[in-house]
Amino acid sequence: IVGMHQQHVMSSFRKMIKQTHPKLCLRSLSNPREIAQKGDILRIFLMACSVKSVKLSVIGLSCLQKLISHDAVASSALKEILATLRDHSEMPDESLQLKTLQTMLIVFQSHLRPESEEDMSQALGICLHLLESSRSSDSVRNTAAATFRQAVALVFDNVVLAESLPTGKASPARLGSSASSVANNVTRSFGQTL
Repeated sequence: IVGMHQQHVMSSFRKMIKQTHPKLCLRSLSNPREIAQKGDILRIFLMACSVKSVKLSVIGLSCLQKLISHDAVASSALKEILATLRDHSEMPDESLQLKTLQTMLIVFQSHLRPESEEDMSQALGICLHLLESSRSSDSVRNTAAATFRQAVALVFDNVVLAESLPTGKASPARLGSSASSVANNVTRSFGQTL
């Protein structure tokens, strides 16, 4: 049954690529906002990830990272991206788990950053799952811990910015030190837990 599902997804994937010709579509678009509005391009890379082939998933996640980092993904796609990352965190391949964590950090650094409690919980949960999973290698666990610390620091930075503290209290140097302080607190907590 799994093989039939993968064949169906691959067939749909090929059909979609033939229909949309992403290279031609991308050349006709002049800025990231236009690419974001053109959901077909994102859908192609998410479909590549859904095949659950390590090779296609790594390529799909790499392309997804580029789209996200260039703000070429609509905010409405966050839930679908998080679901894809959650699925990939379950796969046993180390390179795919590392690419998932890398993509997660890019999400937190972009305009897509989770803002609702549900999305935030899911995003941080992916990092924690890879940190705590017995199937994760030491490399994946260390990367998951670092990703979690950075994500939490970014969340706090965004809270400080959203609260619009007076300029003297929210200076870039102060934000950096608050992010560092949060990261250090999280590191100590992990050290006590592990």
